[in-house]
Amino acid sequence: MKKYAFVAVVLSIMLSICAIAESATSIKNAGFMGESNVLNARTPYDKGYVEIRFSTGEAETAGVPLAYKEFLLSPTGNKIFKINEKTGETEMTAELDEKVSENSRGVIMNDILFQATRTKIAAVDIENMTVNLSKQFGEITTDIAAIDKLVYFGVKNDVGYSFICADYGNNFDILWEYKSEYPVTSAGLYGEFVVFGCNNKLVVHEIDNSGYSENEIGGTLKYVYAGKYAVFMTAENGMLYKLRLNDKGDAEALSELEIGSGISAPAEIDNKLFVSSENGFYVVDALNMEVTKTYPELKNGCSPIITTGSGFRTYVVSPVESEGKWYLYSVLDNEDELSLNEIVKIIDFTNGKIAVSESGTMYFRDAKGQIYVLAIRENDILTIVLKLLLFIAIIVFLVLILRAWIKKHSDKTPKFT
Repeated sequence: MKKYAFVAVVLSIMLSICAIAESATSIKNAGFMGESNVLNARTPYDKGYVEIRFSTGEAETAGVPLAYKEFLLSPTGNKIFKINEKTGETEMTAELDEKVSENSRGVIMNDILFQATRTKIAAVDIENMTVNLSKQFGEITTDIAAIDKLVYFGVKNDVGYSFICADYGNNFDILWEYKSEYPVTSAGLYGEFVVFGCNNKLVVHEIDNSGYSENEIGGTLKYVYAGKYAVFMTAENGMLYKLRLNDKGDAEALSELEIGSGISAPAEIDNKLFVSSENGFYVVDALNMEVTKTYPELKNGCSPIITTGSGFRTYVVSPVESEGKWYLYSVLDNEDELSLNEIVKIIDFTNGKIAVSESGTMYFRDAKGQIYVLAIRENDILTIVLKLLLFIAIIVFLVLILRAWIKKHSDKTPKFT
């Protein structure tokens, strides 16, 4: 019986391995800067392992793509297309009363997509693609973020700029509003606070109340990333900043590091920060704020995405001037070595956007509004090996059961001499 128990355990392990290989679960994306940058997804690695599954047509007005279960949500024109990620077929469409924002990323919360149009926020039920609510606020200037039914975003209007908290459960009424003469950044979630940049200040705002504090930083902030133990910011002066906050939201210590102009949003995992600039791609020790690796080949890259589902990878799209194209690179492999794998070439990725599904399907919207859908090949080597091992385990298990059945019945058979 011990043998059978052992084999059963082995079989269970093999089934678990295959299940992991087939799918993965992403960190819940609330739309806050930082939370969508680290994904536990089985992501592509090199051109022998992936394929371009399909691509959409070009579009003059194309928003930021989002992944939802086995679907691609593609905001284009005044519509949102719900596309099957495997076949490329449009299954349903939601129609909006205004063209979508081209730069503001929407967010999915409880099967509701909060999508920015040029001046409005629309709430779309993804299951049936119906627009539940739409309300005008002014020109939407940031990504959208959400906590339950509270939605956060920045706007520009006739009198200046605002960062708004709107209550979806109450007709998108404004719960609180931070006003300024300067633009605001997308938000990060740090403990019980929403953090965002405004000019040279980091605003630490209570989630559902009007209380806030302002912390002066050295440069005009572009991106805010809320880490586990500190808030990281990149500024127009090419500086990377780190600000530690206590549980009450009060500033404790500020440190800085020069990275270079054209600096991207940072991404962080395990106290490692990754950031692009015109000088190259940088890996920074987040504890000591020191550069640990520099890749000067990767200049002017986009904001990086980190994935962990099939081994640690950092992905960045960077232009190659000699070829006049952009490459998607897998920047680090498990041995912390640079791997310039030609995963996909894109003619123009200026202001391009990336999204990743839980299964590892990657979406790239280029400068022409076209979306490339990059997926793992159906018969890659890893899958074949895992399926072969599973098949062997099942055969061994069946043989042992058959032997046990034969032995049991042979004991009841009369013996002849």
